[in-house]
Amino acid sequence: MNVVMYYWLTMTVLTMFWECSFVYQYKSINAFSQELIDTNTHVWTNEYGWEYMLPWKTAFIFYGEYGAYADREYMVSANDWSRVIESSHAMFCGVGAVLVLYQKIQKRYYITNTKNYYLALGTSMGSQLMNSVLYMANYFVQIQDKYNINYCSREFPCRFALTARAFMYVNVFWTVMPSYAIVYTWNNRNKILPRFLSETENAQCPTQAWRPISQDE
Repeated sequence: MNVVMYYWLTMTVLTMFWECSFVYQYKSINAFSQELIDTNTHVWTNEYGWEYMLPWKTAFIFYGEYGAYADREYMVSANDWSRVIESSHAMFCGVGAVLVLYQKIQKRYYITNTKNYYLALGTSMGSQLMNSVLYMANYFVQIQDKYNINYCSREFPCRFALTARAFMYVNVFWTVMPSYAIVYTWNNRNKILPRFLSETENAQCPTQAWRPISQDE
């Protein structure tokens, strides 16, 4: 694991707390999103106290802005699409990232099972990549559906390359970074695999006590 992967995994853990906060505060965040639309304001131009550095406070303004100006499915109470996306990401990617970091700490100070580390890493980053790809694919379908709340219209424009919904570009990180983590780990397999096989072989082969060879042998 290099420093880029480490910081992204910790970011994924932080995002897990944001997502849990979003699901828990769903109705109040919806109301805040509507307020931003009605007043034509953004969170970037408002002032907030230091307490908004707390994860559940950050989640409130982050998802409020995102629902108002990026994906208005996050304001819909009639279906659970946004909550399914966020809660599934928290469950598989966030918890998986926690397990990756835990296994890394265990390996640093204790003897641990390398297989568990790579299983957790594959689950976390693989789920994150798939979650992002499916989410964005569905979003591109929505913006062409005139019956969908995200449809490109005069009231909620897209413009070229979604420049009118620039906050959607935050999803680039949730696609590029897990791809990087997977490719980086795969490219280092020549260093990792022999060591893992060696550790597995040593663990499975019991040591034999030394004894002198008799003349009959």
